[in-house]
Amino acid sequence: MTRLIRSITSALAIAALIAALIAALIAAPVAAGEQRPVHGQFTGFGVAADQRCGPDALTLGFVITGVTSHLGRLTGSGTNCTELTLGTQAVPIWHGIVTLEAADGSTLSASYEGHQGAPEAGVATFLHNDTILGGTGRFEGATGEWTISGLIDLTNLTVSGTVSGWLDY
Repeated sequence: MTRLIRSITSALAIAALIAALIAALIAAPVAAGEQRPVHGQFTGFGVAADQRCGPDALTLGFVITGVTSHLGRLTGSGTNCTELTLGTQAVPIWHGIVTLEAADGSTLSASYEGHQGAPEAGVATFLHNDTILGGTGRFEGATGEWTISGLIDLTNLTVSGTVSGWLDY
């Protein structure tokens, strides 16, 4: 009887070990490609930028500060191309690039494209889709996609908006 109990105990221990190994193998790929939700907000203002968009387009520069999940407090800067009629008409936004620095000094880089609505009383809505290209520090090798939306006040060159999407790092 004692030998039977030992055999059953050994079999249960081996079964538990196999179950733990299978669970670890199943969970490993999920942890490596986890799409973490990102939400946040920011404010900023326009700054001078070297023109890189060609003679019939305008390069806009900006700096921002804000708070988002996973980055905490952040600062950032970037540029994008748009049409010269942005003060009076709806216009596309293209060749956007931005670098964000998290509270711990890690960075994220993204490219984006989108559009700006026609201004009303000097204020226009905007929306663009960002693709995370990578980063430094804890964001090295990061990927992700965000939607950025907000308002541009063309009378004082300020911007405010929200961030929603995912980040994998």
